Amino acid sequence: MPTKTSTPDGVQSLSRAFALLQRLAEQHEGGVALPELARQAGIDRTTAHRMARFLEAAGYIEREAASKRYHLGTAAMALGLRAMNRPPPNSVLVTRMKALARLTGDAVFLIVRIGDHGHCLHTEEGSHRIKSFLLLTGSSRLLGQGTGSMALLARMDDEAIRAHYARHRVEYEAGGLSLLRLMRGVERARASGYALAGADGVAGVGFVLPLSMGAEAAISIVSAASRMPVSRRHEIGRIIMSMFADG
Repeated sequence: MPTKTSTPDGVQSLSRAFALLQRLAEQHEGGVALPELARQAGIDRTTAHRMARFLEAAGYIEREAASKRYHLGTAAMALGLRAMNRPPPNSVLVTRMKALARLTGDAVFLIVRIGDHGHCLHTEEGSHRIKSFLLLTGSSRLLGQGTGSMALLARMDDEAIRAHYARHRVEYEAGGLSLLRLMRGVERARASGYALAGADGVAGVGFVLPLSMGAEAAISIVSAASRMPVSRRHEIGRIIMSMFADG
């Protein structure tokens, strides 16, 4: 149970604390030193140090003794896990997912980024049902292994993507995914604004949601390749952008 501590006063303090947590979440795998974290969040070091002590005491961040690098703490992880069951059932996001599934007839997935992986948090069925797709809800795959997670990967800079690939090279190579192929998918997603994929009889489109809609997440539509020629993938990509880009 998190230790009870005094809370920094004011909305500005809350905004700064959440900025620290957001930046830290993006770099949880490798961790980040406090001076760099403060720089990224646009907070002076004194304020960042005070907030880090508060968040560490509450269990939301943890510091490695040797390297002094920070990671998310167990309290932050527990909070996230409690929200993993499903998104709010009447949220704007789920309402739009339902509308998109009705419009396209295909399954619509909500993919959230958790470290180096994309986790399928929620699915809305379309009229064209493919039973195996429903099994994806609750599963996780490496970023880039799927349209939603490819769209999320494309938001990272090239250096971060190369480091990400290096951490998981064995897994990617086992799936036949080279760094060159991964980067080509990233470049296409950046150019069009959405990710496209087609292999092994399935095809899809992925689009990263604006941060105003919540966590780092993407919408993905996947269907049988016979229903998803390239022209239709681009058509659906434009539809997704029109429905979700404004947050």
